[in-house]
Amino acid sequence: MIDLHCHILPGVDDGAETLEEALEMARIAKNDGIKTIVATPHLFRGVGAEIDMAFIKEKRKFFNQVLEQNGVAVEIRPGAEVHIVHNLIDKISANRNDLVINESAYMFVEFPRDHVYSGVQNLFFELLSAGIVPIIAHPERNDVFAQKPELLYDLVRMGALAQANRGSFLGVYGRTAAAAAGRLLECNLVHFIASDSHNTDFLPPILSDAVERIGPLIGSKNARALVSDNARAVLEDREIPYLPSPVDPRKSRRSFFSMRRGSSK
Repeated sequence: MIDLHCHILPGVDDGAETLEEALEMARIAKNDGIKTIVATPHLFRGVGAEIDMAFIKEKRKFFNQVLEQNGVAVEIRPGAEVHIVHNLIDKISANRNDLVINESAYMFVEFPRDHVYSGVQNLFFELLSAGIVPIIAHPERNDVFAQKPELLYDLVRMGALAQANRGSFLGVYGRTAAAAAGRLLECNLVHFIASDSHNTDFLPPILSDAVERIGPLIGSKNARALVSDNARAVLEDREIPYLPSPVDPRKSRRSFFSMRRGSSK
C-alpha cells in the first residue's frame, strides 16, 4: 500500500514532533503493509506558511537515511498539502516541483474547514490548464462539501480528484465526517484513501482497517485500488486506473452512516 498523505517529517508542521515519533510512525506503517509514504507538510497556512522548501527537502533526505539505518523498509516521497491562497498560481509557477506529488502533475489542495471559495471552479480551470491535477484533501471534513457534495461532484467533473481520510470511515472525526465520506464514496467521488497521519496514537499511519471497512460497499478490489493502484499511478505520473464515473449526489439519497450506524465511533 501507499500512503499518499502523511505528516511524518519531524519538526516541520503539526505532524511528528520528534525524530523518534516519526520513526515509530514509519514502523506502524510498515507493519500495516505500507511501503511508501508521501510526506505532505502543510504549506501556505498556519505554522507551515513560511517554511523554506530547501529545509523540507533536507528533512526528507535525512529521514530516508534514518529509516535505512534503522532497517525500516519504508520510502518517503516528496509532496505537500497546499492550502488555497489568493496567489496560488504564482506560487506554483515559482515552486511547482516542490508543491506537486513526487514531481508529477498531481497536487494536493486543501480548503479551509468551513469554506469553499466562490471562484474555485475558475481556480481549478487555471490549475488544469497549467497541467496540474488538483487532488482535494479530505473534502468530507469540509463543512460545505459535507452539506453540498454536489459542489465536489462539479469539480470532479472538471477533472479534479479527491482523497478521503482513513479516519473518516472509522468515525475518528465524528458522525458528520463519517456520513459525508460514505456519501462521497457511494457517488464515486473518492479516488484515494490516505491516513493524513500526524502522530502514533490518534492519527496513526494505517490504511488496512479503512480498506476492510469499505470493501463490502465498493468491492475489495476497488477498495484496494484507492490505497495502491491509484496512488502508484500518481507517483508514476500516470492516469489513475480506477476512475468510476461520478454520480450526482442530488440523484443519490442513500446514507453510508445510516447503513453503518452501529460501527461508527
